Amino acid sequence: MASAAKRYDPKEKTNKTLKGTFLYLILVPIVLTLIVAFLQGDVSAIVSNAISFGLFLLTASIAKRGFEIEKVYKNSKLAKAPKLPYKTTAAFMLGVSTFYTSNFCTSNTFILSIVLGVSAFVGFYLYYGLDPRKDKIGNLRFGASAEDVIRITGEAKERIGNLKNLKHKLDTQISKDILTNIVTQTQEIVDAIEENPNDLDRARKFFNIYLARTEKITREYIENIESENLDDKMRQSYTDLLTNVQQTIVDQKEKLNDDDLIKLDVQMEALKKQLKHEGV
Repeated sequence: MASAAKRYDPKEKTNKTLKGTFLYLILVPIVLTLIVAFLQGDVSAIVSNAISFGLFLLTASIAKRGFEIEKVYKNSKLAKAPKLPYKTTAAFMLGVSTFYTSNFCTSNTFILSIVLGVSAFVGFYLYYGLDPRKDKIGNLRFGASAEDVIRITGEAKERIGNLKNLKHKLDTQISKDILTNIVTQTQEIVDAIEENPNDLDRARKFFNIYLARTEKITREYIENIESENLDDKMRQSYTDLLTNVQQTIVDQKEKLNDDDLIKLDVQMEALKKQLKHEGV
């Protein structure tokens, strides 16, 4: 039950991608044309080619952002479809840029320029496709919120990452080992929720309260380590806390597994009744 869910957010910092880099190569001949226009002192050519350069640069930039967002979407088990149609806008802009360049920067006819512009749009669509339009929310039952699943699992993953970083600052090996186990098992719960979002209600309290408090207390504990304000009693109390959290995780995983077994048993009984009814 492993996956990599991540909440979609257009403002979120995404991993860079080289996809669409060749769109920037279109700028090369325009730059060369601009240089020639400058050398010849042709103001009209300078203006028209400068506009063409700006249009293609804007197109490439929008497309690149769209590819980055699409990468996050595709790598996520659960995700909302992008709200802003970056790729669709880039495809339209490519058509407009191609039309403008053909009609105003060359000697091509108006009709040919339209054909080239439409061809550029279609070519972008066929090669890159447009923006994802469907939410990836799994099989949610009535009353379950896709936004809640994405938000809560996203926050849980962020806390998991924070705990991984905080672990290295702990002052005893036993606390490091327990926290490592907590991180691993919490990730398994997140994976289970992503695989079956309908289990969110069973894990909501763990994520929102226990995991959040574990991170908060760990931060405060490390602050006391750094200020050399700890004694053996405090260290033992923190270790006991982690042990309790670890047991809570075990109990939480058992609840999820029990729920799966109950669902399976119900399905099996329903199938048996159906077979008996049909005389099979």
